[in-house]
Amino acid sequence: MKLEHFGMAEPGDCRVVFSAAAEELEAAVQAEKTVLDAPQDEDDLLTAAVNRAILEGFSPLFAQLMKENNLQPVTDPDFELLAVNRAEGFRAGAQFFCLPPLELGEYTGFTQPIQPRPIRELTIELEINRRHGDEDRAADAEGKRALRAKVMQDIYAQRCQQARAVAEQALIAQLGTHVTGPLPKQLVAGNYFAEQRQFNLRMQANGVNFDQYLKVQGQTVEEFRAWLHAEAERKLRSRMGLLLVAQKEELWPTEAEVDDELAHWDAKRDGGHTFASNDRRRAAQRIASSRAAAFILAHSTLTPPPAEATVLKAENR
Repeated sequence: MKLEHFGMAEPGDCRVVFSAAAEELEAAVQAEKTVLDAPQDEDDLLTAAVNRAILEGFSPLFAQLMKENNLQPVTDPDFELLAVNRAEGFRAGAQFFCLPPLELGEYTGFTQPIQPRPIRELTIELEINRRHGDEDRAADAEGKRALRAKVMQDIYAQRCQQARAVAEQALIAQLGTHVTGPLPKQLVAGNYFAEQRQFNLRMQANGVNFDQYLKVQGQTVEEFRAWLHAEAERKLRSRMGLLLVAQKEELWPTEAEVDDELAHWDAKRDGGHTFASNDRRRAAQRIASSRAAAFILAHSTLTPPPAEATVLKAENR
């Protein structure tokens, strides 16, 4: 496989054109024919063969680009077939985004409160009924109070644990406001739409429609979109900031540590495999980002939650 062109539409927006000779394509065609339920249609067979050839042949080109141009890709390459002819081979393009020139400001000394959600009285009663038998519920008044207090403390402990995880994410997200410099426009746009999809999924999961949400938040549609744009970009800058922190604090993993991470690849956690050099890049960045996040948390402050839970009384109807 041959590299024909590499350039950037803007800092961080990488474009590649590469080609494969007829021999490479034919080898991929023959390999594809051995696959169970191999495509019978010529066009489908060529498409499958091109995909196979790219996944097998682009990896060394990608590694070469990263090394020679000192690139730190932050997305998987997106491929586009430009031309294919079984007798001549194929040409294809790839686009991926890499870490642009950014300035890293403060990344320690952040503060974030741990704020557990209030507990409704009904939640306590339901938990008592679900987890405790008739004997527990039939106790005298003092026993009932003790049972209720224990159940409430158990629920509160769980809520505090959940709130701590949320607070840690919010604290790390603060890093985004301290990472400055231009980002590739297409990366920002794609990140916004991904954030929008996640927001819609959360609304569906909670059974809340968009109009209800806007009413509770006191926002107009335009205000919501502006907020979501800002929030999505802050999270994007935070993710890139973690890589910058890892570089500055020398938290990058060794080759052996990356090998071990690859050996324990979890598709649910890490996503599907792509090709060797990109999977290696993803594994290394996952370790580096995790270490950078731990470093920031260790050098920042999570304000403890209140000692006692806030209980919401049932409303009289």
